Amino acid sequence: MRIAVIGGGISGIASAFYLMQHNVAIDLYESEKLIGGRIGSEQMQGRWVDFGGKNIGKHYRLFRNFVSSHGNLEFEYFGFNTSQLINGRIVGISKERAKLFNTLRMLRLCGLESALKLYPHIKAILDDRSQGVLGSEHFRKLAVRHDHLTLAEYLKGRCVAHVVRPVTVRMNGAEPDECYPGNFGSNLALALDSYEQLKDGMHGLLDAFRDKQAPGLLRIFEDHRVTSVSNDPETGSVKIEYIKNGTVAASCYDKVISALPAHRIAAVLEESLPGASALLRQIRYYPVAVAIVKYKHNVFQENRRAMLFDRSSPLSNAGAYGINDLDTVRYTFSGRTSRSVISEQSLPEEVIRLGEQITVPYLGVQANPREAFVYRYLSQGLCAYSPRHHLLLDRIDRELEQIKGLSVTGDYKRGASIEACFRSAGECVDKIIGNMK
Repeated sequence: MRIAVIGGGISGIASAFYLMQHNVAIDLYESEKLIGGRIGSEQMQGRWVDFGGKNIGKHYRLFRNFVSSHGNLEFEYFGFNTSQLINGRIVGISKERAKLFNTLRMLRLCGLESALKLYPHIKAILDDRSQGVLGSEHFRKLAVRHDHLTLAEYLKGRCVAHVVRPVTVRMNGAEPDECYPGNFGSNLALALDSYEQLKDGMHGLLDAFRDKQAPGLLRIFEDHRVTSVSNDPETGSVKIEYIKNGTVAASCYDKVISALPAHRIAAVLEESLPGASALLRQIRYYPVAVAIVKYKHNVFQENRRAMLFDRSSPLSNAGAYGINDLDTVRYTFSGRTSRSVISEQSLPEEVIRLGEQITVPYLGVQANPREAFVYRYLSQGLCAYSPRHHLLLDRIDRELEQIKGLSVTGDYKRGASIEACFRSAGECVDKIIGNMK
């Protein structure tokens, strides 16, 4: 038996990893020239730097198991240290400070009413980390009761501006009025964690994944763009069609896992399952632009390694690339204002210059020569979720049953974090293996 996994991003890699643990043979299809997807890397001054997924939570149990199975890969401390401008004053939040200090500061940022509303949801995650994903029991109940409201309506006031929005624009590219209470658990779980980075980055891990596979179990087909998935009436298997070097080809498999983002699998299923395709398109994806810029001199201070910006700014966040990279800035442009001024046609240097203009009053970028940069714009880069999202996913699953042997996983199932993607992939594989027994 051989299974096809469509998509070589983190969800596809996780799916292949779990399938190999069951000694199942896999063909992994990736449309780009290299696997990695949105956690991909590029070289800057001879060093690989990561665009996404580089911060690894202390509670990322599944992902850390994956890392440990690929050799002695070292982590380095990253921490949680950020600041934002509130009423003309820079306010910092750092987990390196005393717990009581941070609690009081968060109460001040939230306001008592919103803090009391958030408390039971925070407690649910702290008591059981598995609640901090899409579709968990606690947040399903919250969705049923309150997803007729947006997050902006549910929490209101300064909590939305100073606590909720910095998380949603960073993780989902979405404003609080484009998100819903029942989905906020996946964001809260990230805010309640502390972080490290892989010392050699995601590129080193992807290399280890390639090198460590058991012979005969995994074949990686890069630069193979899957265009359709359908039933094969002659064999009773699942047929996939793909394009390689401009040539259309097809293969049949016993099982197929889609690990693509929702909008991409929607396009693949448009002809074979138009109903599922239409439902998948209801899951929103928002654009994000990321620039990593190396300067000659330090930009950040050790006690202020990131800066958040409000909804009037196209720049949502500017942070040090690492605790030992105070001369390297990761600019993230997302949110409604960003969408109005930055597009696929925007020149990278113009976008970076905009980020520098915004950060000049707060960071040491003025008269600090740029030495190198890398840049990416993803028109559908960050996933946001529908109201009562779990009900939409149930409807999608029912439509997908028309192709026997097709399963789906991805950032829209359990959340966009690496850990959530691993959890979703593990659940998908467990279901397939259970059905094979």
